[in-house]
Amino acid sequence: MEKLPTNQEILLLPDSHFFQRDWCERENGNNSKKLSQKETLINLCWNGMLKEMIPEIYQTGTGKKALTLWEVNGSGNLLDLRYGDFNQDMNDEWSLNPYIFLMFAEMS
Repeated sequence: MEKLPTNQEILLLPDSHFFQRDWCERENGNNSKKLSQKETLINLCWNGMLKEMIPEIYQTGTGKKALTLWEVNGSGNLLDLRYGDFNQDMNDEWSLNPYIFLMFAEMS
């Protein structure tokens, strides 16, 4: 039996109260410029901190390996994170992102 690739899409609201906390990164660089809340959250996601911030969204059981973050899309007020076994195009017709969903709804 062929194993189907696993994809996961996570939507985050960077302006929510939860993400307004001060988060500590693993590696403190000498970034003298102040980043916006959205840019800070994007950096935290790319640095692998989302698993520590929201461990409930990661389902790793026996025999399951962690998915890799391949893409971060900032659309409107959302961050659309795309995880998968390997870098493949996700089928946007089934996206959770309301901006993408509405775009496909207008086309039909």
